[in-house]
This record gives sequence, C-alpha cells and structure tokens, in this order.
Amino acid sequence: ITGFMERDETPEQGVARELKEETNLQADQISLIGVYEFMRKNELIIAYHVRASGEIRLSEELIEYRLIAPEKLRPWRAGTGLAMADWMRTQGLEPVFTDF
Repeated sequence: ITGFMERDETPEQGVARELKEETNLQADQISLIGVYEFMRKNELIIAYHVRASGEIRLSEELIEYRLIAPEKLRPWRAGTGLAMADWMRTQGLEPVFTDF
C-alpha cells in the first residue's frame, strides 16, 4: 500500500488511513522498517510493517492481492525492495534478490 500524507497527519496515521482506504483492514500494530531513497522518482520512502485485522475489500485503486509466504519473497535492489529485504532479515530470513 502506498500513499501520501495529509495535512497534520503523522506517518503512522497516514499508513493506517491508507490501509483502511485501500483494503478495508484496521491497522493494529505499526512498526517502522526504515527510510529509503527512491532517486528515479525523486521520492523518499518511509516503510512500515503493519499487523492488521479485518476482512479484505479492495478499493478501486487496487485490482488484486496475493498472499505469499515470507520465505518465497524475492525483493529487488531499490526502493521498496530494500525495505522488504530489511523486514525479511528481522524475521530471520536472508533475502534472495531478483534482478529485472
């Protein structure tokens, strides 16, 4: 889930709001993974791991979702891929990177 913060909103509040808007899930626990540069789009990524609850109902912004076992994730070497790799390491998994 990605999005932009609104005025007077903390990053964590923005994460919870975007999650609810796009998936209908309630953010129960939000933990910072890290901050990553995304030079290609001149953006800064603040990545969070969110434990959530509820029934998934996708907004019109999303077409589908897939559940993938953490050990089968294959991050890329930029932006959100680096965040995914860092999260995997916190779970005791050594990431295997994919190259595009």
